Amino acid sequence: MEYTAEKAEYQADAATCNACPLKAECTPSPYGRQVHRSFHADYLERVKSYDQTEAYQRALRKRKVWVEPLFAEAKEWHGMRRFRLRRIWRVNCEALVIAAGQNLKRLLKKRGWGRRLFPAEAVATVPPDFEPDESARYDLLKSYRPSVAVASLVTRGALSTFFESQTRLFSL
Repeated sequence: MEYTAEKAEYQADAATCNACPLKAECTPSPYGRQVHRSFHADYLERVKSYDQTEAYQRALRKRKVWVEPLFAEAKEWHGMRRFRLRRIWRVNCEALVIAAGQNLKRLLKKRGWGRRLFPAEAVATVPPDFEPDESARYDLLKSYRPSVAVASLVTRGALSTFFESQTRLFSL
């Protein structure tokens, strides 16, 4: 018995082992066969027998669809290959923040937020809809950034017109 390695060792008597007709298939050793068995082997065999049951197969199919893609997404898109923080409560907080982000993405996708499909996408700024006047109120509004929209720029002429209007907007 090896208590530190948590295993039991069984060894057959050399005379008995050498007289066996199946010795060539079992071991080449002239001293007999040695078998090591973990203290926890009974538990391992019981757990391995579970994978033949229908309930286990069903749970495995569910896990493939529901759980594993979430872990893969967290790993690839959210940097969860390794935790950045130490201590269990900090690791839990980090994992919960990532999970909340994933849930938020799914909520926004379900409500219609997400990528907009436009051909030849380009991000452009849209000038304000009102004409400038020389009032103090306009000076306050001028400090705000223009809103962002998606524009489809097809020709070179449209592109140059766009950049001219933008440079004029910021040179006020």
